[in-house]
Amino acid sequence: MARNQFASKFGTMAAIAGSAVGLGNIWRFPYVAGNNGGAAFLIIYTVICLLISVPVMLSEFVIGRKGQSNTYRSFIKANGKKAWGIIGGVEIYAGLAILAFYCVVAGWSLEYIFAAVTGEFASIGGGDAAELINARIAAMGQRFDIFVGQGGAHILSIPRPVVWTIIFLGLNCVVLAFGVSKGIERCSKFMIPALFLILLILAIMSVRLDGFSEGAAFLLKPNWDAVTGQTIIFALGQSFFSLSLGMGAMTTYGSYIQKDQSLVGVAFIVVLATILMAILAGLAIFPATFTFGVEVTSGPGLVFKTLPALFASLPGGPWVGVVVSSLFFILLFFAAVTSSFSLLEAGTAYVTEEWTFGGRKQLSRPMALTILFVLVGALAVLCAFSQMEGTSLVIMGDSLFDFIDKLTSNIILPIGGIAACILVGWRMEDKIVFNELTSEGQFNGAIVRFFMFLAKWVCPIVIFYMFIKGLI
Repeated sequence: MARNQFASKFGTMAAIAGSAVGLGNIWRFPYVAGNNGGAAFLIIYTVICLLISVPVMLSEFVIGRKGQSNTYRSFIKANGKKAWGIIGGVEIYAGLAILAFYCVVAGWSLEYIFAAVTGEFASIGGGDAAELINARIAAMGQRFDIFVGQGGAHILSIPRPVVWTIIFLGLNCVVLAFGVSKGIERCSKFMIPALFLILLILAIMSVRLDGFSEGAAFLLKPNWDAVTGQTIIFALGQSFFSLSLGMGAMTTYGSYIQKDQSLVGVAFIVVLATILMAILAGLAIFPATFTFGVEVTSGPGLVFKTLPALFASLPGGPWVGVVVSSLFFILLFFAAVTSSFSLLEAGTAYVTEEWTFGGRKQLSRPMALTILFVLVGALAVLCAFSQMEGTSLVIMGDSLFDFIDKLTSNIILPIGGIAACILVGWRMEDKIVFNELTSEGQFNGAIVRFFMFLAKWVCPIVIFYMFIKGLI
């Protein structure tokens, strides 16, 4: 049976870029960049992406395309040792755990799309008054806290965060049921250009705001005095997580890349697209925060509390608030869903290729997705409940949601990245790696040798340092 593949080069890059451009790029990257030197951080981040993250991504691509299997099986095929399959298996399950809490946050975006299109964040006029802005931010903060902590209104007595979480996961399963090319690739070819267009529209609209110059300077003006050793750690962690490394996603997607496509070219384009979209997100968000004189924060505090209040304060009439808020939360949904595709696909490939029914045959794709919907959905629901007031879903002082986030980000992902580099740099034959990276000599060999050197000698050391810092 022939292996699934992406059908086109553009579709390949759209799907992989979709995996990389997630919620963290929209709300966290611009804030971290602005508070760590602006353009200075962008330069450091770009260098780290090219010298650390790209070699790791290429290592995972090589393992996947050579193995032509799910991450677990590809790790075994790369060296012929079953022990390496443990690393691949851990990556898959870590990716599914990440997907569980990711679905919760993505579900919030669905809630806010509904609120935006119904006019809840529409302009009411008089939005330049500081008292009114602060009142709206307080009201939006209370709205979010009630929504997340108590569920607000209920559907069949189920808290709304849980409902949206299940809906989001269900949408993923429906898309993936159509397969790699007709499902993931087709949606990504639409959503990634749409995501870029929405960001561009919002950034252009922000030019008219009084705080545009200040907001742009916060993100783009280099301030080397703000750069510290911690800045480099931030840049490394942001790069590694945002590019979906160490979680089985890129290894699985690598197995779908056609043999005549340049792995190096794909990696470069994905990294550049990720950086560009993060910059556009900052240009779309920060001018409003500086215009209305509110604190620039990261995470849910900015996206679900502050920004809705600012959308309701934009000048130009009620339609402005409706349009801008709707576009923004649709943007969040697109970023979330394209990232979640890769995590669910890594698990789907594993279940269809490794699990059997009655020991006689592989599971069908619909059956695998049904199983994952139940398993991941159950964990996602627990993650949603762990955010609510009075929950007992606490592990080592953290909610289940935060515990999974820390465990995967600080421990499993770095270990997966180190393992991929060691496997490609030290355990696979150099000739095999070289042939995969050059597509049997079709592409430049000099730059490939440079990245092979980085994967072998530089990346494991740097990532190990990040791993140790994550444990401290």
